Amino acid sequence: MNRRQFTGHLVGGLALAGTSLTLEGCSAISDLQSWVPVGLAAFDGVAAVVDSVFTTVATTVDALWAAVNAAIAYYQHSTDPVTTRLDKLIAALDALASGLTQAVAALPVSIPAGVLTAAKAILALTIATLKSIQARLEPTPTPVPAAVKLAIGGTAPAKSKRDYVKQVNAICAANGLALRVQ
Repeated sequence: MNRRQFTGHLVGGLALAGTSLTLEGCSAISDLQSWVPVGLAAFDGVAAVVDSVFTTVATTVDALWAAVNAAIAYYQHSTDPVTTRLDKLIAALDALASGLTQAVAALPVSIPAGVLTAAKAILALTIATLKSIQARLEPTPTPVPAAVKLAIGGTAPAKSKRDYVKQVNAICAANGLALRVQ
């Protein structure tokens, strides 16, 4: 199964699920678990429309998404102390934010302007939302690294999974991309 087939199955499954969780007021772990597949689908959609130069970075970032999923499962099912589980989850989130930041920097300027604009905006929204959830998990939120801040720019995090999907789809529509996440 290639990236496009996987993304198609993932987005199809999300459409069937049709759930919407608010990121504020619910468990941050549940929010993260609910949001990760949608964030991954959006990232894979961006990777699919960029070009082959981006493939290596996309493969690395896909592995980081998988590491976050594994850290969520570890957090939920391990008998280790909560602080140990939380530290591992936060480390996985930091690695993913860093990988997404590298993905923004790796976007080739040779792609059409609308695709580049949409890709940067979707990645910035994804990073901002990820860091927002992470801040809710950390007992004392750590400062956001300068490179991550630069990648986010002035982008506000999504308030819910539904808001994230709506913003990603609006970015795509505004830039003429057929990509839609559900």
